[in-house]
Amino acid sequence: MKNFTYKQFFRNYGIVAAFLIVTFVILIYSVKLTNKSWVKGLRTSVDRVLNENEDLWIVGDNIELSNPITTNAAAYNIMNKQTKEVKEAVIVRVTTLYGPVSCVFICNDDNDVEFAGFSSLHGRIALQFKDKSFDQRIDYWQDKIPSILGR
Repeated sequence: MKNFTYKQFFRNYGIVAAFLIVTFVILIYSVKLTNKSWVKGLRTSVDRVLNENEDLWIVGDNIELSNPITTNAAAYNIMNKQTKEVKEAVIVRVTTLYGPVSCVFICNDDNDVEFAGFSSLHGRIALQFKDKSFDQRIDYWQDKIPSILGR
C-alpha cells in the first residue's frame, strides 16, 4: 500500500474540489441562460391556448411564483382586449392517463378558476378531452391554482 503525504492528499483533494466547483458553475450558468427561453416558450403556449378560437387575450409579464408546488407551473398576467379586464393565466403540467400534458387555467381576483385548455392538444381532440366533465384531475388543479398564485 502506498503512503500519501499530506501535500499529495491536499493537492488531489484540491483538484477534485476544483473540478466539482467548475462543474456546478457551468450547470448554474446554463440554467440561468436558458431561463429566458423557457419563460418565452411557456408564454407562447399560453397565448396559443387562450387565443385558439378567437383573439381575445394579451399575455403579459411572467409572475414569480414562490410556492413549493410550483416546480411544474408558470403564471402570466393576461388582459382581455375587449373588456380590459386583467386576470392571471397559469400553465401547469398535469398527469393524465395519456401521459403528462400542460393545462392552462385562468384565475381572476375572486379566485374563480376556469380551465382554458390543453397546451399540446388542439382542435377536435382538445374538445373531446375538455368536454369530459368527470375528469377529477382538472377539478383538483382548479382548486390548487389560488394556492399556486399565493392567495
